[in-house]
Amino acid sequence: MMKLAMFPLGSVLFPGSVLPLRIFESRYLQLFAELIQKDSTFGTCLIEKGHEVGGQDSRFSYGTLCKITGSKELGENQLAVESLGVKRIMVKKWLPDNPYPVAQIEELEDSENRDFQLKREIIEELERCYVLLVQMGAIPAESLNIQALEEVDLFTACALAPLGQLDKYKLLSAESAKERSSLLLAQIISERETLAAMSRLQQEEI
Repeated sequence: MMKLAMFPLGSVLFPGSVLPLRIFESRYLQLFAELIQKDSTFGTCLIEKGHEVGGQDSRFSYGTLCKITGSKELGENQLAVESLGVKRIMVKKWLPDNPYPVAQIEELEDSENRDFQLKREIIEELERCYVLLVQMGAIPAESLNIQALEEVDLFTACALAPLGQLDKYKLLSAESAKERSSLLLAQIISERETLAAMSRLQQEEI
């Protein structure tokens, strides 16, 4: 186990995804000032209840180790930070916030690649979801890049899926790539069926 500074979020971050942050709370300004000077890694995790500003939140155990890739001062007491998700982690014990969250974590090793199980079925369902979202006017047509989907790895497919944060947390916490891909396919099929029903209702109202 290792001790790691943590930045709880209202969303799930998958390994391989970019995380842009705007930092303004004093304890996190201190955190990132220290990280930029000496150690560019920190952890994120989904907030179970509460809010990331001001503390008093409850946090889920699975998260993601991140590495800072860039930072820029936006003015007095504001900082823009860009980081990249590196690998999954599990929080073993939360330590006292002093002043920012810190936890003892375990790094989790994953054998993710671009030829994951059920990839063809997952991509086809993602395409159907995106087509429905475009038809409903929920996203612009340029959001649909079918060719790019062919090159995604499993974590990226999870990040692209139009799912709620709790569903994405289930994907992050899955113990194996096989379990993750099976769960992702089931979730996307369910979401596609919901979107199709909403689209039909929308058409009937026109």
